[in-house]
Amino acid sequence: MSKSEDSGQKNEASEDVLTEQDLILGKKVTKYMRTICVAAFTVCMAVAVFVFISVPLDTSVPYDGKYNRGGGGVPMPITLVLFPIALILLWRTGKKPDAHHMGKGARVAAYIIGTILVGVCVYYHFVFAEGILVEGGYLAG
Repeated sequence: MSKSEDSGQKNEASEDVLTEQDLILGKKVTKYMRTICVAAFTVCMAVAVFVFISVPLDTSVPYDGKYNRGGGGVPMPITLVLFPIALILLWRTGKKPDAHHMGKGARVAAYIIGTILVGVCVYYHFVFAEGILVEGGYLAG
């Protein structure tokens, strides 16, 4: 057996490492991630709609950073679409045909990191919404 034939057999064997059980459990992970992304997106959109009807459209989040050339801050529509867009992108990664191809370590990481990532998106969406509500005068600062 030549060296190239031997390496070809190793590549085929390494691709078949995932068992049927791994694929089934991987599908459960992707379904879980898609579900929490849709739920988080729904919550973020509900908060965004509430903020849009509660404060004037020209309200902006104060920003004193390096790139604040206009001095007006970040406009409300931009701040309220950041995290829903991130959640849509995260949801789309679970729609790929091979999204469920993952071993045990990847599944555990997807449950932990994915849940934390979605939670962080929702939390900071609420933080931005609160800042906009305070700037718009709906909440006391």
